[in-house]
Amino acid sequence: MRRFNISTTMVRSFLEIANEGNVTRAATRLNSTQSTLSHQIQRLEAELDCKLFDRKSNMMEKTAAGEYFHLQANKIVHVLDEIDLYFRPRRTTRPISIGIVNDCFRPSIMSAINEFNHAFPDVAVEFKTESSVKLAQRVKDGNIEMAIVRDLSETPETEHILWSDQLTWAGGPAYKLGTGPLPLVFFPEPCVYRRYALDMLDAHNVPYKVVMDSTSWTSFERSLRSGVGISLVTADVCRICGTDISDSRLPPPLAHAYLMIGKSANRRAQTDLVERLIGMANM
Repeated sequence: MRRFNISTTMVRSFLEIANEGNVTRAATRLNSTQSTLSHQIQRLEAELDCKLFDRKSNMMEKTAAGEYFHLQANKIVHVLDEIDLYFRPRRTTRPISIGIVNDCFRPSIMSAINEFNHAFPDVAVEFKTESSVKLAQRVKDGNIEMAIVRDLSETPETEHILWSDQLTWAGGPAYKLGTGPLPLVFFPEPCVYRRYALDMLDAHNVPYKVVMDSTSWTSFERSLRSGVGISLVTADVCRICGTDISDSRLPPPLAHAYLMIGKSANRRAQTDLVERLIGMANM
């Protein structure tokens, strides 16, 4: 049985031309020459004994055989890239640290970080989880490269708002709204949700009492579910540990999640991760 003698250079040349639809543009992207790429395609077509492109003016249109080979070539390159990643010598590269407040761990954010890990396998991503205030200070002090934090200002002074959530007041199923001071469950200072809530309640002369200073997400969720008190949370957190509390005295604010960017010794990797986070959040 005849076996084809197809090089990876042929496959990658074909893919670039197929994606660009033009030999000149493909040559520019591959830092090669038009004649070199044309020669690779001629060799590939001769090896397969079929025509992969129809040449029309300056455009290269795939034939039916070209369409089929395009599908298979993508699979081939994917496998080769996986092999390259596995056997490539590992370099010691400084990791990138990113701070994320607990209620900003979204699937889209983790997908962006997973894609970054694939593109930069030598750069480890380290996570820090603290309050928005503490993470923001870490970025300013140069202790971490970036952070996704919360801002409840009506007009946040940042250009990197990733998304905004309408917060809700929530309490457990056993919670009963009474006539006394509102029992509140929050994280200790500094907590932007806590500060907003207390300032708002003070401004409207609404009596309250902080009945639980939660030191972890586990204790926070358990406190809400048990009905000990109420708190400001996102809709996702409310579905997990509480139910909506409707009270005219408790207007829910909009919470912006924004990306703070600091200094990094690995600027190229940092820029790539920032672009992926912004792009994924806007999808």
